[in-house]
Amino acid sequence: MNRAICIVALCAGGALASQANADFFTFLDPVNTGFSAEAEFTLINANTLEVRLKNTSTSNAGQSGADIILTGLSWDMPGTITGGTVVTGGSSFSINFDTGVGANANLGGEWGYNAGGALATGMLGDMISGNTSQMVAFGGPNLDGPAGLDGPQAGLISAASAGSLGGQAAIQDELVATLTVSNALSDLSFLSNTAPRIEWGSDFSFVDAPTPGTLAIAGLSGLTMIRRRRK
Repeated sequence: MNRAICIVALCAGGALASQANADFFTFLDPVNTGFSAEAEFTLINANTLEVRLKNTSTSNAGQSGADIILTGLSWDMPGTITGGTVVTGGSSFSINFDTGVGANANLGGEWGYNAGGALATGMLGDMISGNTSQMVAFGGPNLDGPAGLDGPQAGLISAASAGSLGGQAAIQDELVATLTVSNALSDLSFLSNTAPRIEWGSDFSFVDAPTPGTLAIAGLSGLTMIRRRRK
């Protein structure tokens, strides 16, 4: 099993766009070529955070089954997640579910959140995930398999990789989580301090998004190279 934590720099194709109340991240896995994802954070109000997570992979990189499923997103913020809801994206649908669902369907029985306990996984302290380890289910119908979280089942798969799922169940390709948080947030500056991290499969691969500092360094390095070439 390929276990790696990869920090995606600008030169590897990572991207970040930032505003006071919205942050957008692109993740490209430099080890598993073609694996990619997007995450968007929006501060709805001081105690409500919306998170959109999408699997945008263009290839399964020779992998199959659980390893090509996007199963979690994590970050570090003041306070903890105390509850919320999670639904499929506006054009998403299930694959291989016992109970098939389409857009805007409740995934609360298949996804959960970390309620502040120390994590023994490779993820950060605040987390949404379809995997079972240290997660509290959002609460909702059991759509596939045994009741409760049983990831990587019900994680996210891209259209390009869906043919390699085997018997695994997944959502193609996006979910939206609306989270209640314990500490009042004035902005999303905490996302600039520690890069958000995603997980593929069950510990198969972890990928960090670039921080603004990483992008700035990469940009300065690029300018230096250009200047040297012009001399």
